[in-house]
Amino acid sequence: MSSSSSQIFLPPGTPFPVKVVKIQARASDSVQRGSPLLTYSFTSQPLEPGGPTQVLFGIWDCPVEGTIERWCVKERDVITNDKKAVLHITEPCKHGIQMGGLCALCGKDMTESDYTGFSNEARASIQMTHSANGPKVSLEEAQRIERETAEHLLKIRKLSLIVDLDQTIVHATVDPTVGDWIVEGESWEARQASKRQSSGDKEGDSDSDESSQDEDDEVNPNWEALKDVKKFRLGPESFGLPHGLDKHRTKGKEKAVEMQGCLYYVKPRPGWHGFLSSVATKYEMHVYTMGTRAYAEEVCKAIDPDGKFFGGRILSRDESGSLTQKSLQRLFPVDTSMVVIIDDRADVWEWCPNLVKVIPYDFFVGIGDINSTFLPKLDPSTSAIPPMPPPTPSQQEQATSEPTLSPSVPVPASNGSQSSIVGTSSADEAVAEEILQEEMVARNSLALEAQVEERPLAKLQEELQEAANGQLTSESPVSTSTSGEDESTSKPHEPHGEKHHRKALLKNDDTELQRVKRLLDAVHQRFFEAYDSRLPDKGKKARFPSRAQPSSVLYDVRVIIPGLRLQTFDGLHILFSSLIPLDTRPETADIWNLAEAFGATCHTELSSEVTHLVAAKQGTAKIDQARKRGNIKIVWLAWFTDSIARWVRQDETPYLMDEPKSSNASAPDTASSPAPPDAQQISSDPEPDADDWDVEPGSRKGGSGPAAQRVAPGDGTVDEDELDDLKRISEQSRNLELSLSWEDADEELREFLASGEEDGEEEDDDGDDEGDDDDASVKDTGSRKSGEAGENDQVMGDETTGVRSVSSTPRTRRKRLRSFTPSESGLNAGEEDLLLRSPLSKRKKLAKDRQNASKLKEAISPEELKPPPPPTVASPRDDDDGDDGEEESMFGDEDEDDFLARELEEEMG
Repeated sequence: MSSSSSQIFLPPGTPFPVKVVKIQARASDSVQRGSPLLTYSFTSQPLEPGGPTQVLFGIWDCPVEGTIERWCVKERDVITNDKKAVLHITEPCKHGIQMGGLCALCGKDMTESDYTGFSNEARASIQMTHSANGPKVSLEEAQRIERETAEHLLKIRKLSLIVDLDQTIVHATVDPTVGDWIVEGESWEARQASKRQSSGDKEGDSDSDESSQDEDDEVNPNWEALKDVKKFRLGPESFGLPHGLDKHRTKGKEKAVEMQGCLYYVKPRPGWHGFLSSVATKYEMHVYTMGTRAYAEEVCKAIDPDGKFFGGRILSRDESGSLTQKSLQRLFPVDTSMVVIIDDRADVWEWCPNLVKVIPYDFFVGIGDINSTFLPKLDPSTSAIPPMPPPTPSQQEQATSEPTLSPSVPVPASNGSQSSIVGTSSADEAVAEEILQEEMVARNSLALEAQVEERPLAKLQEELQEAANGQLTSESPVSTSTSGEDESTSKPHEPHGEKHHRKALLKNDDTELQRVKRLLDAVHQRFFEAYDSRLPDKGKKARFPSRAQPSSVLYDVRVIIPGLRLQTFDGLHILFSSLIPLDTRPETADIWNLAEAFGATCHTELSSEVTHLVAAKQGTAKIDQARKRGNIKIVWLAWFTDSIARWVRQDETPYLMDEPKSSNASAPDTASSPAPPDAQQISSDPEPDADDWDVEPGSRKGGSGPAAQRVAPGDGTVDEDELDDLKRISEQSRNLELSLSWEDADEELREFLASGEEDGEEEDDDGDDEGDDDDASVKDTGSRKSGEAGENDQVMGDETTGVRSVSSTPRTRRKRLRSFTPSESGLNAGEEDLLLRSPLSKRKKLAKDRQNASKLKEAISPEELKPPPPPTVASPRDDDDGDDGEEESMFGDEDEDDFLARELEEEMG
């Protein structure tokens, strides 16, 4: 089979399975487009369930022109799908390179269509160039181009590098405040140059006048960092705001931006020139940015005016086809084993293994990426990333099944209606996608206009200066009081301190490119070491693995970069605390997958293998157990995130979690013990019976300190460590109950009740003489309240007393003996029941026995009922003498009994 032959497949609309009835063209025959190739038969579907089927016939016409090289089927063969090649045809031109609707090789019009529905334009759908209007190629042509490019790069010992611009190599803003600061700095530089020139003419003068003038002439504190800022202006077309949103604009400066365009200020990352110069010797660099084409070209002119770094290899959002994702296959559709990416965002690349993530460059504080305001914001403190997505289907599989001619027989109505529905839905999706992109561009443009209007950098600089002045004002009384002896020296410094110590908002201390350069050098070195050590029988040509998944060969950056990443936590065993939600399987959590991607082994429980415990808060059960072991490093989450950001394990010392200061006295001894905790209650652990056993000492009501300010992660959900605390307390309580001797407890309780009975009798006598002046204990208070209750409140008093006897019992870790209430034991209980009763119940019984029986409970006859004399109201003070007066005040008056007796007589008739 010659290299120029094409595989021809049955079209997807064929009613499979089909049976080849007759082949109408033989091998070596020349065929034209539309010539019949074969006749096939198929069984039609019944119109109704259980209805009869029919055998129908169809003819397949040739979709291309050329010479038949050979057939892959014969008559009576059954073809079940469109994945099997039917024949091979040698074409005079495959139209593998197309541009502007014409074949770049033969000049034939690719937009022609006929009844077959086959389009030659679809045969070249891969765009490999950096231009939106560049030529498109077929898969076969793309493979040839990439093979030649790879051989060229291997010969000059280079790899391919895709470079992002914003917050990776540069940081840009449109805030006019930067321009004002630059003008101020340039004016200061001009004045200084003029002074130096004038000072050369007056060498004999003293330097005192010059020093005083220099102090008065203050330079902007941000000028030093702004000296290498580049600036350029883009026209209003760079905003791309749809006309439908013009009504939301206002007049003033935003109108000026709309008419005159926008002035951009671009700050290259420190060390950018040395970085690009060094990397250019080992990589062929391509720019891939979310900015517009005009923006990308202007930035490249600023940092690469000669084109020796990028050479015009620029891909912007205007050519990439997406505003939210970047595609590695846009530039390398076949092989990505020699391509490395550096970008500050990994989500736009779908976390592909070719990526070396860069810490975002945030020179203009709070501005962010001005060309990606429509993308979701990333929190730099978070460490979770989604697991590696499965590889996307290979484009080779999509291009292999080339569109071919549909059968000439009528297609069933279901297929036709389905295809029309699909076409309609795809058209609607295209329109919706276009509207969405317009909205994103409009949102980004409005954000730029708001930045020009609001001047956020000026506001931040003002806030920083106010904070510095406030701190200086608060410190100035201290300085004057301490240096009161030498006021002459302190007074001259006060005005100068307020005027000349302006704080710089912009810092020029970033060193991220040095770390990225070391990683790129390591990738380059490992790749060519593996390439040079390949087996000799493979020859000089390198293997090109499929782009769908990394290959088994070692000279593949998709193997090398993950290998470098694994060295970060190599050999570490990590346990997480308060970082994984309770309703999530730990193995599926984002932070778990991230730790394993960087070489760590994760655990769900504390074991002897654990070396690090990464926590988000203090006071969890895992932290307590780890402290008792003594050989586990307990660190904050920042250690984990910083190590991942730098691809280097950070020193744990600055990230170690300190022990809480408000621990009990026995906590140091317990924490220093390396032995694992046993089942018994530990002295430093919270009491299970306490109401606040699960609250940290610093976070109780009225407490202050770090513990009171910490909040558990997850919106009010219980995490796994809180559940561990509950389980631990419950288990310790059960073990404590089993370890008690109930015989000793019963004996101790009897002794306590016996002593309480003696004390109760003495206190009872005192209560009769002194009333309710005794406040010695809670039990005495309960006894007085029981004695003061009236007869009608007896039942309620019994219940209240029973409840109070339980609640007033001292809190203990042992299981308390159940006390019987009067309703259970009865008022005439024996002596053995009194022993089992609480002291308060015993005293209540004594008070009841002391009470005289009421007349309502005596049996009376009608003869004994006589009209009573008129009631006399007795003064309460007349009943103060003797025990009778005390009983009336405690249990009711005799007059009340007579009044009730009269009512009873009237009812009985």
